[in-house]
Amino acid sequence: MKLRLPILPVVVAGLLLVICRTAQADVINFETFTGPSTFAAAGNAQTLNIATTIGTVTISGGVILTAAANLPADQTSIYGTAGNAANIGVTVGSGFTNPLVVTFPVPITNFFLDVLNGNVISVNYQLADNMGNTASFGLVPNLSGGQKTIGFAATGTQVTISALNGQNTPGGITWDYFIDNIHFDEPLPNLVPEPGTLGLLAAGLTGLFLKRK
Repeated sequence: MKLRLPILPVVVAGLLLVICRTAQADVINFETFTGPSTFAAAGNAQTLNIATTIGTVTISGGVILTAAANLPADQTSIYGTAGNAANIGVTVGSGFTNPLVVTFPVPITNFFLDVLNGNVISVNYQLADNMGNTASFGLVPNLSGGQKTIGFAATGTQVTISALNGQNTPGGITWDYFIDNIHFDEPLPNLVPEPGTLGLLAAGLTGLFLKRK
């Protein structure tokens, strides 16, 4: 004899799990922090431990800046990192890294945030988690409005935000970027696909059309 589980209680339990998970969604926007307006005045990098409904989230590799100098795209408190390039006006302490790292106490579902390009050139960035999920995107220079909300279906306990290229200086390549408004455990917004993604989609649709002819 086969045992049949009651369908209604199972469905209700599933819905409750979804509702509870959604209710725990958090946003980290750094507005409770205050810092200087330049990397040079900020000193060494700061590791932040932020209390959330899923536990303590750790963010490392950068520093809090408030009303960051030469960053018209955002004048609030944000978390940023940079390479040491005094000849272009970026002077930092120790501990600044590329990538920035966000570590969660438990696995998350979905992740999106605002990324700001502080360079005077276009820069490519990548999100990645420790389960192998990635998303890449590009940003125009900050003075051209170099800010974008980007996200992906993260499933791990750690997410990195990396600059894949940067500004050439006599001392090598530097980076200069910021993050803000970190969301997790909530539905992803309608993000515009990158040109590469659009190209793959077009190729797939073309192949499907040719097969059906």
